[in-house]
Amino acid sequence: MKSEVRKIDASEVEAWIHALHMPFLGQADEESYRRWPRHLEPDRTWVALEGDRFVGTSCVFSRDVTLPGADGEPAPAVPFSAISGVGVHSTHHRRGLLRQMMGRMLHDGLERGEAIAGLIASEATIYGRFGFGWATTTHDLTLPRRTSRLRAPVPELDLVLCGADEASKTVPALFDRLRRARPGQVNRNDAWWGEAWEDPRSSRGGLSKRFYVIDADGYVTYRAKNSWNPAEANVLQVNDLFGATPDVEAGLWQHLLGVDLVDTITAARPVDESLRWRLEDPRALSVTGARDMLWIRVLDVPAALTARRYRLPGRLVLEVEAAPTWTDKEGRPGADPAQGRWVLDAGPDGSTCRPATRAEPTELRLGVAELGGVLLGGQDLASRARAGLVSELVPGALERADALFGCRPAPFSSTGF
Repeated sequence: MKSEVRKIDASEVEAWIHALHMPFLGQADEESYRRWPRHLEPDRTWVALEGDRFVGTSCVFSRDVTLPGADGEPAPAVPFSAISGVGVHSTHHRRGLLRQMMGRMLHDGLERGEAIAGLIASEATIYGRFGFGWATTTHDLTLPRRTSRLRAPVPELDLVLCGADEASKTVPALFDRLRRARPGQVNRNDAWWGEAWEDPRSSRGGLSKRFYVIDADGYVTYRAKNSWNPAEANVLQVNDLFGATPDVEAGLWQHLLGVDLVDTITAARPVDESLRWRLEDPRALSVTGARDMLWIRVLDVPAALTARRYRLPGRLVLEVEAAPTWTDKEGRPGADPAQGRWVLDAGPDGSTCRPATRAEPTELRLGVAELGGVLLGGQDLASRARAGLVSELVPGALERADALFGCRPAPFSSTGF
């Protein structure tokens, strides 16, 4: 039977949710049917059908993401296609359904003027062929609380410990202000926050509801586990920790180190987390894992490259190669809009990007996935060149590119979608 891909209508939301969970080895429950309709935008939600049976799902959320900014200035936040809920039932693999759905979503983003798309990959082998590059990395940290000390005093903060009701009045605006200091941060809409305030038991991983500790210039949220069994460690799991300055963040860590009953603190943090260098014993902080978070796909090269800022001036002629699986809206092979030769003239005060002329030879050749990987400034092209993914055609271009695209602070993405 012939399959098709199309947008859903309002009457098909529950059927879409039912189909969504199967590729992820789960099944929809009452919470799923309550949760997903808040987030879905029916005009950006697709289904793959065979007859009247839903055999694949995908959707896009209208979000924005923070890009690298100039030193001392708020970073730009630009609209992007936040892709989610992508899955094809095991009975319908290798029929081109994923390719068709991805084509619909990426063209939809282009038509809406979204220069980039992003996703959180369930499997890292899938999305590179669609032009998505690993753009942000998260370090999983573990710290023994009882024996850890900061080596120097930090400013005393005016902290409030509270629950979700009180936090809901101040934390969303505080997060939106602070997330603009860190490339890779995705905005949180009312649906995201509404779910956070409810904090359903199924989302807690066996830990407590969230605690909120708030200052005028920062906040930390965490869950805890108090087993009352001396043989088991009591754990404090940090969710968010953001401060307007490094000292505010240090003050929040100082507070966590003073929480009684806790044996171990765990946190998912940026790769340039400075806590280690504030500890009397830097070895006490362990990196227990490093994992990808946000993958970026460039749809409009000039718009994407000129939206971010650059710490140094420089010029590059880039040849961007198409993603292997780019299709038109109908799922047929087509011309990738990112493909081509582009001249980037960049600097701290702004940049331009235009098609290269014949008289301007290519300096670097790379795939669109590699371009997405470096757009937020957290990856380098030199390591990709050593892996055969980037070609340096003019000596010195690779070093120049890494200097241009690099940024501080390192990108970090703490918001799922």
